[in-house]
Amino acid sequence: MDSLVVANNKFCFDFFQVISKDDSHKNIFFCPLSLSAAFGMIRLGARNDSAHQIDEVLHFDELSKNESKELDSCLKSNKQPESSSDESKLLSCYFGKLLSRLDRIKNHYIMSMANRLYGEQGFPICQEYSDGVIQFYHTTIESVDFQKSTEKSRQMINFWVESQCQGKIKELFSKDAINDATVLVLVNAVYFKAKWEKNFDRENTVDASFFLSESEQKNVKMMNQRGLFRIGFIEELQAQILEMRYTMGKLSMFVLLPSPSADNVKGLQELERKISYEKIVAWSGSENMSEETVAISFPQFTLEDTYDLNSIIQDMGITDIFDETKADLTAISPSPSLYLSKILHKTFVEVDEDGTQAAAASGPVGVTKSLPSWVEFNANHPFLFFIRHNKTQTILFCGRVCSP
Repeated sequence: MDSLVVANNKFCFDFFQVISKDDSHKNIFFCPLSLSAAFGMIRLGARNDSAHQIDEVLHFDELSKNESKELDSCLKSNKQPESSSDESKLLSCYFGKLLSRLDRIKNHYIMSMANRLYGEQGFPICQEYSDGVIQFYHTTIESVDFQKSTEKSRQMINFWVESQCQGKIKELFSKDAINDATVLVLVNAVYFKAKWEKNFDRENTVDASFFLSESEQKNVKMMNQRGLFRIGFIEELQAQILEMRYTMGKLSMFVLLPSPSADNVKGLQELERKISYEKIVAWSGSENMSEETVAISFPQFTLEDTYDLNSIIQDMGITDIFDETKADLTAISPSPSLYLSKILHKTFVEVDEDGTQAAAASGPVGVTKSLPSWVEFNANHPFLFFIRHNKTQTILFCGRVCSP
């Protein structure tokens, strides 16, 4: 499973590089884990070049086969199609194990991953594929009538997503996103809610300037607190890295903040250019970060992002599954003409004094004795952040805040 985590995290930064290059002033927020799981689900039913392209782009071809004896029983008892390759079986077993691990700590946070395939009812779904999706990816594949009931199908999908995401993600598919020629749609929406281990006191939240660029600034609600946090400095980028833990320490937000300069956007671009999975491991490790008394100023922000992934994923190298003449999804349906019509990814996050997504009850606030000196961490200009499950090192979310 560890090699799957590495593969998912590598894909996270590959994906970030692609979506961040076109507009350096745009906020970004996505869930690499849910994207990887979604493509793992498609990979379960893909064959030949369609499968190889997914393996290469998602780094699934780098999985280790020698990690755990626990996988033996999974591999022997799995419900995957007879034609499944060893790689496909291994991938599904690893995902099943990882998603189950994350499910076990959900009493400390909420992360609703609305991952589901909707297929035109004229394409019969293989029972073994349907069983595998339920067993390993904790979701289902649903048959709908895109051809004759396009609008009803769209509304049904949107309603399901909204109900899965606590009402925060509405109207995932607009009226022009689905038509009567649609045959297979992958829905991928994520809602996340957690509380800080150390809450910000609302009384310390003030109006302050956030410097968007060399010539532009805006007024924001800036939260403030002082306490013990893990913090480090990245010499090669002249940037700070701060860890803010969520309740029980199961998850953490890591914030990468370039040093303030005349052009804050340029500092962020330099950080983005050099960021990678390997660098993040080094920057967030104990050799670079230590516990210090930190005076934190951090803006409230809400990010809601939607990605039409068809073109993005094709740019990254997965092309055949979107092409009716080339797609080989014959382990999903025996029909040779099944292909992926549309894939959308939508996320929602809100950061305030309590944590991500406001909560009614406030937890106890830790009081730190005043010390003679402290480190300043003032996020009053653009920064990057990622939210990590600490036990597995899985990156759950990745984001860029240019304008809170």
